[in-house]
Formats: sequence, C-alpha cells, structure tokens
Amino acid sequence: MDWKYFYDFIIFGIVDNGVMLMGAFFGLGLEKYLPSKLQVGLGAVIGAGIGNAVSDFAGGLASGNLVLAIGTGLGCLIAMIAIPLFHNIQKYLSK
Repeated sequence: MDWKYFYDFIIFGIVDNGVMLMGAFFGLGLEKYLPSKLQVGLGAVIGAGIGNAVSDFAGGLASGNLVLAIGTGLGCLIAMIAIPLFHNIQKYLSK
C-alpha cells in the first residue's frame, strides 16, 4: 500500500463529508420551497446531491487535483438526473 498520499486522503474525506452534510441540512430547509407534490423528503435528497457534488469538488481541490475536482463534481451533478426516476420507482413500489 502506498502511504505517501494518506494525509491527502484524510483531508479529502473531511472536506467531502463535511460539505455533503451541510448540503443535506440545506436541502431540509429547501423542502418548503418545492411544489407541494415534491415535499416528500426530496429536499434533503436534492440538498445532499448538491452538497455531495460541491464536497467532491472541494475535496479534489483540497488534495491539489483540479481534474479530480472537476470530474467528480460534474459526475455528481449528472447523476442527480436520476432523482426523479428513483422517486417514481419508490412511489410505485410503495403502492
């Protein structure tokens, strides 16, 4: 195992999870501004998704890797396209 980047990974993890958690709490407050049919916990999901994208970007920057920062941040935002799909699947399965 290569330990030379160990501290970079710790910094990445702290920044990554810290910002993601702030995003989740932001999403809880965002919920009341969504249309009423979307006020079913999606605010926290959207907030967590945005928070995770920002946190991955910030974690990549904190570790000094701009390509990692941009790539993971963009990938997280693209993955958020699946939120409505997962929500519809959840509604269908709960019937």
